[in-house]
Amino acid sequence: MLKIDDNFCGYLNIGDDKFAFNISKSLVTILPAESDHKKIQEVLSHIRSRNTDDSEFIFGYDGNRTIALERNTKFNMDFLQLSPIIKFRTPIIIKAAGNTDYFRRQLTADWDYFHAITFWGGNINAIFPPAIARKPASSEKQADVEGTIAIELHPSSYYTRSTEIEIDGTRATFTVSLFQTEGTSEEHMNAYNIGELSASIRLSFEEAQHFDKIERYYQIVHSLIAILTAQNNIVFDVYLSQKGQDGLFYKTGVCKIFDSFPNYSVRKSHKVIPMLSVFDHVPNMVKLIAAGKVQSILEVLPRDNMDVHRISITNVQDLCTALEIEYNANKPKRPKDALIEELKKSINKTIAEFVQDKPEIDIHKSTNIASAFKYLDFTLVDKILTLYGECESIVDGFVAQKSLPHIDESRIRSFVKLRNEKTHSGEINWGDNGKTYAVLLALLYACMLKNTGVDSSIIHQLLANLF
Repeated sequence: MLKIDDNFCGYLNIGDDKFAFNISKSLVTILPAESDHKKIQEVLSHIRSRNTDDSEFIFGYDGNRTIALERNTKFNMDFLQLSPIIKFRTPIIIKAAGNTDYFRRQLTADWDYFHAITFWGGNINAIFPPAIARKPASSEKQADVEGTIAIELHPSSYYTRSTEIEIDGTRATFTVSLFQTEGTSEEHMNAYNIGELSASIRLSFEEAQHFDKIERYYQIVHSLIAILTAQNNIVFDVYLSQKGQDGLFYKTGVCKIFDSFPNYSVRKSHKVIPMLSVFDHVPNMVKLIAAGKVQSILEVLPRDNMDVHRISITNVQDLCTALEIEYNANKPKRPKDALIEELKKSINKTIAEFVQDKPEIDIHKSTNIASAFKYLDFTLVDKILTLYGECESIVDGFVAQKSLPHIDESRIRSFVKLRNEKTHSGEINWGDNGKTYAVLLALLYACMLKNTGVDSSIIHQLLANLF
């Protein structure tokens, strides 16, 4: 499998100018490929004139293959133009999968377009375990030849699943499957590696998509896997494909996408939400993710393995915020919330009558009444109790399985008080709120899974595996 090195060099074209470059991880250093001082100054002037925050892809050559670098920050350069060195950070590097005339003839669109983007390996292997492909070996086939173990795999149709999704108005086919990397003899002591199976998620499109869509699709899939893993610090590889004249997908480029995580999740397949258990609801999950409606949930999840079994006051604050957002998302469906709107109308009517009877006071200018009832709503404690009531059987099943304390008003009030005391007085008195945190996190997930259509009868078991 083609990989992009952490460090390499080559040439880039920016406008009509050519540059030599060196890449060290995400840091790109470029120099005008000119020897004449006057020409160098002209090139630097051109760079200065296009030095904006607008995102763009810069194309070049690493001595072997075509490459593309995304730039979404300004060029860092000497203001006085005394030094020709220019630097910037790139979030995405793309390298062509081939460099021959045959490869170029296979392209059905410009190289900077793709019909499919595939995310594979890494933490995807936990939510869609490659072991699903292996057939149980019968006793007579376990050792066909002394010292040789027979391994049989199911055909791809056995483990491949597809569904239709929509992202920002663009329809795509969401496919989970497995593929095998090639074997190699370049291993320790010349032993032969027969290759490995890896899980993959592919988004394929009828219309070719430009490179500028890569980051968006990456963020959508990353968020989906993070939710199923209950951690933000996840990783996987990415490659691009175009659809050939025969209707098959051909790899056209590999991607290196940078993140800021100090380490990556090591959760095993029995500690995540399996993809196949929620596969029918993936379109709804993607819809919520694309609309930004799970961002508050993602804010709660750890970004570092060191934080997986820790609870900070920031976690408490984030969880309270996420639960309130979750409640507000379904407000129109609850009759009790309509009562608040009736109350506001009644208050406004009373205010209007008072103003009419007492014209000597301008209450809108002389008092804070304009904002006093603007945010009139149920308390957070009441909102969390309402969410619990809507998912009571799910949460109680989780609580019983994990031997955690049952939710009631006093426990929720204590938890919210912990958040409020930190906000208003800076005091922190944990008490028994650590156990309440685990239950309320499960409640948050239960609400999200229920809203996407996952059957309530299996949610508590999914949560028991996850937490």
